[in-house]
Amino acid sequence: MSTSLDPDKVCAVLVTRGDVNLAPILETLPYGEVVVYDNAKRQHDWKVFGRYVAISETQKPVIYFQDDDCLVTCHEELLEAYEPSVVVGNMLDHHPPRLETYRDTTLLGWGALFDRGLPFEAFEQYGRFYPIDWEFKTGSGAETVFPMLSRTKTIIEGIEWLDQDGPVFQRPNRMWKQEGSSAERDFWLDRAREVRDRITAGE
Repeated sequence: MSTSLDPDKVCAVLVTRGDVNLAPILETLPYGEVVVYDNAKRQHDWKVFGRYVAISETQKPVIYFQDDDCLVTCHEELLEAYEPSVVVGNMLDHHPPRLETYRDTTLLGWGALFDRGLPFEAFEQYGRFYPIDWEFKTGSGAETVFPMLSRTKTIIEGIEWLDQDGPVFQRPNRMWKQEGSSAERDFWLDRAREVRDRITAGE
């Protein structure tokens, strides 16, 4: 019989660039701690890597990630699915190309739970082969490498898109809207799979 993770043991980390009203998201979070990392108020715009910088500001043993453009509707399911040393992510079943793209890993931005030290274990492994450089930290490198070099499982649940004068995820400054974003994603997926396979081969 499985037991759900106590939400009081979880810190939710939300990263933003300061252009979204986070109140609707904050109202949905059942967790014991919340850290908002606003890149607009920091010395560097770390983009999504701000999530990982923010972990140092948390107190709880388990971390929850989600993006600032959606409302996650499956917190109970995520807590039920949690396992130590495993990244539990959430994806949508009505987007077959996305499911295929991430067939051997999981996503983080639509709700994910994991032990707070797991990202840094993955980065240490990656760093044996390639540098943890500015490109890695300000693009989609960390977001791809962390789950790819970790044990993962995915639940197929749901989200609602945050609407503030239109869907936030459709704003032109969103990372996925930038020119070359698909090519960048594919580069990091290929790189992460290469490193994973080299580790598996005993290098």
